[in-house]
Amino acid sequence: MFCKTSSQLSLFDVKNVFPNALPQEDWCYLYRDQVYPLIDEDIFRELYPSETGRPNTPIKKAVSILIFMDMERHTWRGAEFLQTRRLDWLIATRTPIGEEPIDHTTLFKFFLRMERSSAARKLFEKLTLRFIEACGTSTKKQRTDSFFMHGWLQILSRYGLFKETLRVFLQNLRKQKPGLYEETSIGLSRNYLDKEFDLTEKDHEKAQREVKRMAQDLSAVYTVFDNHHQVNQYESFKTLATVFHQQCEVVENPEKTVREVVIREKPVGEEIISTPHNTDARYVKKGKQTVCGQKGFLTETCDKNNKTQFLTDTAVTSATTADVKELPGIQKRLEEGKMKPKEHYSDAGFVNGQTIVDSHDRGIVLEGPSSGRSQSFENYQAGDRPLDTADFEVRVDEKNEAVSVLACPGKQAPIDHVRSEKTGKTLVHFDASVCRKCKVNTRCPVKIGAGVATLTIDGASYAGAARHHQYMEDTNYRKRCAIRAGVEATVSEMVRVHGVRRSRHRTEGRTRLQLLFAAIACNVKRFIRHGVLHGYVVSVTAKIKPSTAVTGLYAHLFFLFHHKFMPLIENRFILAFQRSKLLCSSVFQL
Repeated sequence: MFCKTSSQLSLFDVKNVFPNALPQEDWCYLYRDQVYPLIDEDIFRELYPSETGRPNTPIKKAVSILIFMDMERHTWRGAEFLQTRRLDWLIATRTPIGEEPIDHTTLFKFFLRMERSSAARKLFEKLTLRFIEACGTSTKKQRTDSFFMHGWLQILSRYGLFKETLRVFLQNLRKQKPGLYEETSIGLSRNYLDKEFDLTEKDHEKAQREVKRMAQDLSAVYTVFDNHHQVNQYESFKTLATVFHQQCEVVENPEKTVREVVIREKPVGEEIISTPHNTDARYVKKGKQTVCGQKGFLTETCDKNNKTQFLTDTAVTSATTADVKELPGIQKRLEEGKMKPKEHYSDAGFVNGQTIVDSHDRGIVLEGPSSGRSQSFENYQAGDRPLDTADFEVRVDEKNEAVSVLACPGKQAPIDHVRSEKTGKTLVHFDASVCRKCKVNTRCPVKIGAGVATLTIDGASYAGAARHHQYMEDTNYRKRCAIRAGVEATVSEMVRVHGVRRSRHRTEGRTRLQLLFAAIACNVKRFIRHGVLHGYVVSVTAKIKPSTAVTGLYAHLFFLFHHKFMPLIENRFILAFQRSKLLCSSVFQL
């Protein structure tokens, strides 16, 4: 049952009991007075649709604890332990002394409730808007960058992938359908369930033999349970089926009149599963960096007149997602969150002809170099990025109104240029026989026909080519695009301080929540720092009611206790607290 946090102060509030325990300039007082009232609990009403049952955990306190966890990188059990031992946490969350802490399981379940909800996103946008308003931060200029997030998993070879996929399915089958397991799969237990498990094999030849044998086991298990109306709905079986189709294929052998399982040289499919424990994680290799996980995106304000910059958007996708595909989603969320920029700075990974045109249609000027001829043809072959018109050697006329292609990335000169009067597009023709032999023709925008290969230059491709031409020729424009480089410091802060380089979860949705709360924690710190240095004014609508216990006779008793007896014991309490803090720190160090 949804229940809002009471605004009534407690008689045993830390500030009442120990008013001098912490200095008034401490961050917890700023958080209590300026941030805590801004947490709108109505956002989370959708998480508790039932009108009956036990009341929910105080949402403002739970959200605050999640923010504190990302501020200081605590675990779930660590957060539970510190709730009753950190005076600053008690003050920040207006928690009375002696109140039971939120259990770590309850806190984690609250976190899980938000996985398939937009509540966390709404909280982030609402807090950010209030911070921006209070600090006078302009959102007209913003910048975006991406970074890789390692998954909470082991990077598996094909040997480990096959072995672990079969083990997970058989283990699930034995638990759910023990009779069916005994009937059909007991023979496989010797290889996958009954002995010490190792997901690596140093002997290459032995590993190859084992992979072939496990491919046969995958095929046998898939054939047996594919038509079983219950087993084929298990997530472990769906994962097994996907791994089998991506990694293997069944070939008919007319000589032996049997179906032979052949292991593919290269897996097929857009979303290659790397581990059965996290089907959202994707394997990618960029330069010397190898990642199996997700890709994170951060956007922040970057106007030089802003005293404090704030994060305005976060996103998490699979590690194989191209930056250009995510940019429209980023701009759409900024527009819906009333934080749309006029100028959007990014690197070459986000900029091509299409994103330039789409941004312009949204009323946004996309600033940054278009990905283009900064690589040799050998580097093009080694990469996997789709090519566009900017990758061709082009000449833009003085009025920036026409583009002529001089050569393709493979140094092939075009046959001719033909402008269509009907569509206004320019058709550039190349020799089709040469294009068919090109090693990058699968990623090239040139369409190979029977006689000629054609490159169509429309508004988007022209914009990309013109932008690249401008970037390469105009030194001042390069300096202007360097504004984006400042976001690298924010990425570094999020990685070093908030630990977003590695995901603490095994699904993309929870990883998205992790990055979102890390961004909220970062904004809260910047907001508090701005208040300390420059001050701010936040209109807080929440009203704090005095405790009904502190009325009449209770008020006189409280006054007598607070002003007569409290000074006698407060110093002793502070001394005891400091000693316990030292003891705890020594224990954690051990």
